[in-house]
Amino acid sequence: MLAPALRLRAQALEIVGGPPAILKLVRGTQGIGVILAETEQAAQQVMETLWHVGMTLLVQEFIEESEGRDIRVLVVGSRTVAAMRRQARVGEFRSNVHRGAVGTPLELPPEYARAALRATKAMRLQVAGVDLLESRGGPKVLEINSSPGLEGIERTTGADVAGAVVDYAVSFARRRRPAPAS
Repeated sequence: MLAPALRLRAQALEIVGGPPAILKLVRGTQGIGVILAETEQAAQQVMETLWHVGMTLLVQEFIEESEGRDIRVLVVGSRTVAAMRRQARVGEFRSNVHRGAVGTPLELPPEYARAALRATKAMRLQVAGVDLLESRGGPKVLEINSSPGLEGIERTTGADVAGAVVDYAVSFARRRRPAPAS
């Protein structure tokens, strides 16, 4: 009989279709704390170590056809304002710009725009950076960032995302302002 912790680790891997799997620290940023576990043994060892030191982690399905690339979409209000495809540098599976990935502007396909908007709405966010993976079955939401960095996507796409955020905030505040007393 498997020990409870070992059984839990095995179940987590089973849910995502087994290895290879992505293991992510919940508090990671810019690709730090993201590990590709290529075998069950590697995944078990990493999970055991991280849980032993009190770290919380996510176990994520590895989408082979999207290895090393993703799509970053900036959502403001109810619209997508910029999108780019990020491609990891050679030998790297993480597509974070801070890890050397290269971004290229992207005309966002409608199904990807819908996925980004639905994800943002589900999290009740007004501004979000939504990372999507391109899978054979269509877009898969990888991550939703409530405080996305803007420099990389603005530089890559030429979009004034910061201006769109400010315009939206002003519009939002005006809609929320109580009517003046008469």
